[in-house]
Amino acid sequence: MKKSDILRLLEKRFEYLPKREVERTVEKILHFFSLKLSQGKRIEIRDFGTFITKQRESRKGRNPSTGEKINIKKKVFVHYNPGKNLKKKLNEK
Repeated sequence: MKKSDILRLLEKRFEYLPKREVERTVEKILHFFSLKLSQGKRIEIRDFGTFITKQRESRKGRNPSTGEKINIKKKVFVHYNPGKNLKKKLNEK
């Protein structure tokens, strides 16, 4: 599902809101998530899951096309851990 699909579904669900307001609200939520994660904060949405940042240390690797050894820099990435209720819903079928 893409962002445009989410916006379309929310616009149908909240017909009484102007489309621009729905889009602005989604943008604000995504901006808030990005800001807090970039500050190293944890985002927990009960029954859905938790977003945290983790750091992958630098390491040696290989270029798959040439086989040449390369240094891979350390990087920060977002890790998602699903909540209990989401896990339960996914495994009901």
